[in-house]
Amino acid sequence: MASPVQQVTATDPGSRRHGARLAHYLAAALLARTADEGARVALVLLALDRADSAAVGGTLVATLLIPHVVAAPLVGALVDRSRRPAAVLAGAITVFAGALAAPVALLGHAPLWQTYLVLVLAGCCGPAVTGGLTSRLAELAGPGHEARAFALDSLFYNVAGMAGPATVGLVAAAAGPSTAILALAIIAALGALGVASLHLPTSDTVAARTAGLFHGTRAVARDPALRVLTLATSFGQLGLGGLAVVATTLAAAAHEPTRAGLLLGVIAGGAFVGSLLWTWRPMPASRAPVVTVWAMVAVGAPIALAAAVHSLPLTAALFALSGLFTGPFAAALFLARDQLATETTRTQVFTIGAGLKVAASAIGAGLLGLASHLPVSAQLLLVAAFPIVAGTAGGILLRRR
Repeated sequence: MASPVQQVTATDPGSRRHGARLAHYLAAALLARTADEGARVALVLLALDRADSAAVGGTLVATLLIPHVVAAPLVGALVDRSRRPAAVLAGAITVFAGALAAPVALLGHAPLWQTYLVLVLAGCCGPAVTGGLTSRLAELAGPGHEARAFALDSLFYNVAGMAGPATVGLVAAAAGPSTAILALAIIAALGALGVASLHLPTSDTVAARTAGLFHGTRAVARDPALRVLTLATSFGQLGLGGLAVVATTLAAAAHEPTRAGLLLGVIAGGAFVGSLLWTWRPMPASRAPVVTVWAMVAVGAPIALAAAVHSLPLTAALFALSGLFTGPFAAALFLARDQLATETTRTQVFTIGAGLKVAASAIGAGLLGLASHLPVSAQLLLVAAFPIVAGTAGGILLRRR
């Protein structure tokens, strides 16, 4: 059986060229996103090591994540207007790598605001790592192969989500949190080199090169389907962003705090399998918006069922089932954005959507932290309610449209 990358290519030289570019993209994106995912764990470990405070670690992570939503339109506009989009994306990822390494020199040795400042800079470059890269994927895959290409991108997102924290854990255990952050910075820099050498097509239209800073925002606001997808996925992420907090609370309530990693791991594993299934049999692009919103409901439903379960293995199985729908959800969302966005605002649409999701995830983690005094079952229902309500409302609105 052909590999997923081979399925995106054919036997003619043009398709093989697209396949080589796609493999190049996936390798570069994996490096950059591994650093991004690992940073969220590494900063907490560094704060514990330098400041003996998990609270400081939480504020460092929030400082890294929240600027995504503010910088997303700017990063998207710069890429859309550039004659060399690969250079813009690679430059942003390079700045991200440098700003990520800076806390090693600053935290504990300089005023805390300086560490926050460099992390704000890193966060402003974050949309290049997420939506910025994904927005250019259809051009690399070639006509007719977009669905599987976005499925592969979703698959490699999941790989990065597992590889980043695992890398931090291994390096931090062997050489300390500072070395772990420096390792992530090097990985991000290697990703930037890979992106810089990508051959990304640029638009030849005047409209694309003169797209304004808020053209993408207006496009999302005016297009009914894009508006529904953006708002629904952001609202749903308010609950899912707090899942790590709830998993930790649930494991601690079972007097097995180390099981939090297991619960999060089975979600990532389920998402990996779900992405593989979508890669094998992707849905038509015309159905991507509908699949996106109902997949959100399917992500939330097993978590809601877990609220009534008192067995940790059964809870883990339900978490894995939830993760199984996360892979198709992400792949369908990428495909829907690509189909609905215009050429002049495509990157802006992707970065705005990704930025809102990242910011919502950070806010959700904070909200669930405030709700940590509630019973675990109530916390699980709270997490599940957001994607279920958002997905159901989105499905109804898309059906009316």
